[in-house]
Amino acid sequence: MTNKKITGIVLSAIMLLSAGCAGGSNGGGEAAAKKTELELVTTLDQAILALSTGKCDAVALDGTTAQNYVDQSNGQFAMSGINFDLTMYGDYEGTVAAAKKGETSLMDAVDQCIKMATTEKFDENFDYNYYTVWTAQAKKQANTPDEESDKILADLNLSEYYDIPVDDTYSYLIDMTNLKKPELDLSNADGVLKNVLDKGVLVIATSPDYPASEFITEDGTIYGSEMMLAKYVAECLGVKLQIETMDFNAVLTAVDTGKVDMAFSGFGWKADRAEAFELSTGYVGDSTVAFHTLIVPADQAENYKTLEDFVGKHIIAQASSLQQMYVEDQIVALEEK
Repeated sequence: MTNKKITGIVLSAIMLLSAGCAGGSNGGGEAAAKKTELELVTTLDQAILALSTGKCDAVALDGTTAQNYVDQSNGQFAMSGINFDLTMYGDYEGTVAAAKKGETSLMDAVDQCIKMATTEKFDENFDYNYYTVWTAQAKKQANTPDEESDKILADLNLSEYYDIPVDDTYSYLIDMTNLKKPELDLSNADGVLKNVLDKGVLVIATSPDYPASEFITEDGTIYGSEMMLAKYVAECLGVKLQIETMDFNAVLTAVDTGKVDMAFSGFGWKADRAEAFELSTGYVGDSTVAFHTLIVPADQAENYKTLEDFVGKHIIAQASSLQQMYVEDQIVALEEK
């Protein structure tokens, strides 16, 4: 196998559009009197295409994804340099998996797997846990490597991913042979966990538009660090993995309606999510401090100095995402001041 670039309408549109994005309302600067227009979209492709064609002023994204889009835009986009304040939501604990409310038996088992994956060293000579290594590999496969991930792969002398000749659809994700697994007591399994064990398959949902956590390569292969974690959880439970891909705003609905057993889809902790679903222990794939920001047309970047400069602008965020909450709480809310 060889490295493959992520495909989709977004990158194609960026490459084909030669004219810079003029911006939907002439950049930032003094906060406009009109109301901020927060548009919610199903996929990030839709958001980035809108920014490419001048149909919005900014797109709200997590920092890693934002930098990826900027790097691949041929100078069309720029980081605004304005980050959302995460301290108002409590301590950052990383990404979380989700299960249906009340499925504590399943989530207790998953939490034990996550704890092992985020604490057990991949190699005793280096302080890299399993999930950190998987993230480094996923970044390389997604063509979004950074200095840290390159160092991890070099230190461990690892290839970008495993290519294991095993009769398993997702065998390429991870070689489980030498990885330590938690000793799970599954004798009293109930609910969804019992169903998973009985059918021998863990069905998960994901929206594969969030590299390097979950994405699809140009040959249609599902990949990502969270997909490796899901594979690990399935292996720890002694079952096979089945991945169902769908739009981000459909993922939790699939969990709630029982279409899937749980979800791994780049979820951050939110109070409403915690009330409606069982959320796992948080997992973080590298030492980089998480941040969330907005990207804007490169020729308008200098007009944005503070979050106040986005008041009255046309901003796009993915529906049901953390970025939707941040825009509502920290930009739209400023209209009242």
